[in-house]
Amino acid sequence: MGETNMRWRNQIVAGALLALTMAASPAAAGEGHNRNVSLMTIVEFGNAVKPVVIDQNSRINIARVVEIGTGTVDATIIQDGTKNITQIIQVGTTTDALIVQNGLSNLADVRQVGVSTNALIAQTGNLNTGFVSQFGLRNWLAIFQFAR
Repeated sequence: MGETNMRWRNQIVAGALLALTMAASPAAAGEGHNRNVSLMTIVEFGNAVKPVVIDQNSRINIARVVEIGTGTVDATIIQDGTKNITQIIQVGTTTDALIVQNGLSNLADVRQVGVSTNALIAQTGNLNTGFVSQFGLRNWLAIFQFAR
């Protein structure tokens, strides 16, 4: 039992360090968007992490979410543009990620650490790429990719 707890603690610490490293990168602060480019970065830490919802409709959409909490962490990203990029990093008891992308080129990257990890990715476009890493006792994932 002690070895399992130590492994979980090490995974959570590794996830937190990864999230901190990503949050400290130059693109981590704020948001910006116009007709051509939309960039949103959200970083949340604490006991009462609120659900994140991002809806982007520019030609190039970039969303980055980092959530580290003690309970449920939840992120929903909807992107409709020519090029869509999403990165979600979540650490919590239950992690939920939903990504919907419609465009010529779609990239989704989800990394989750928790007791229960859940991710759904739906992509419609000519070049769809989905990458998911889940470290939990109960992991659920669905990826739907459709060509235009």
